[in-house]
Formats: sequence, C-alpha cells, structure tokens
Amino acid sequence: MQMPVQKIRVVAGTPIVVGERRLLPSVLVTTMAGGDAGTGGLFRFVKARPVSLVVEEPEGARWLEIPNTTENILSQMAIAGAGIALLSVLLMGLFHLARKR
Repeated sequence: MQMPVQKIRVVAGTPIVVGERRLLPSVLVTTMAGGDAGTGGLFRFVKARPVSLVVEEPEGARWLEIPNTTENILSQMAIAGAGIALLSVLLMGLFHLARKR
C-alpha cells in the first residue's frame, strides 16, 4: 500500500473588475490522495482556503493577506484543552500520593 501523497499549491482566481479596481484573489489548495493511483485511490481530500487578495488601482497595486483566524483560535483552544488535561492528571496523581501517606 502506498503512503498518501500531499500537494500544496497557490492558485490565482479569476480577476474581478469593480469600477476602476481589479481584484485578484488567490487560494491555497491542499490535496491529499491515498491508495493505489491506478484504481482511483482509496480516498481523496481537497481543502481550499483563500489566502490573499491583490487590489490593482490606477494609483498602484496593494496586496492584502486574509488571516486564518478560525484555525488559529481552534489550535489555541486545543492546546489549552490538552494543557488542562495534563494538569488534571498531574494533580490527581499528587492527591493520590498525598492520600497514601
């Protein structure tokens, strides 16, 4: 059995013209496929996330990053949950040792 293959690439979207402005979005596409490629594979996972927007105006171009706030907050919550669980296990162990004395 083959290991899953992961590909990450940035794809430019279709330009959007609004008045004198031209907006060019870009998307981060993560593709993961597993299994035998000859038979279509066992699974395929595709994740698309907007990462930036280029605004072209008569005065010049500006690049605006789109932050991934949700993923950042969820990661912080997972780390806090793991820390609380570890602290709870340590406290239970200490209370158990103190009770035996």
